[in-house]
Amino acid sequence: MRGDTQVAVERAKTYLTDPRAEHYWDLWKFASRTYTNQLGVPAMQAWDMFVFYKPYITWGETPPKPTFWMQARGLEIGEKYSKEDLEVRLNDWLQ
Repeated sequence: MRGDTQVAVERAKTYLTDPRAEHYWDLWKFASRTYTNQLGVPAMQAWDMFVFYKPYITWGETPPKPTFWMQARGLEIGEKYSKEDLEVRLNDWLQ
């Protein structure tokens, strides 16, 4: 997408400032391809997603199965993102 730039990533970091969160610009669409296949998301639509892993999970050639994930695309698959639902999930998980 035209707005998918490194500058956009830097701006996005202001929304989730926890130092445990990582933000990446997927220049080569690695995440889109990987999560499209792994999560069964329709044809290269794996973006605008939140993918969470518990600490110390070992990664191999492909990412492990996520602890949970949410999507903000209006797709028929996956948990729909909302700020409130994400907060509940993270609070339950971190306690």
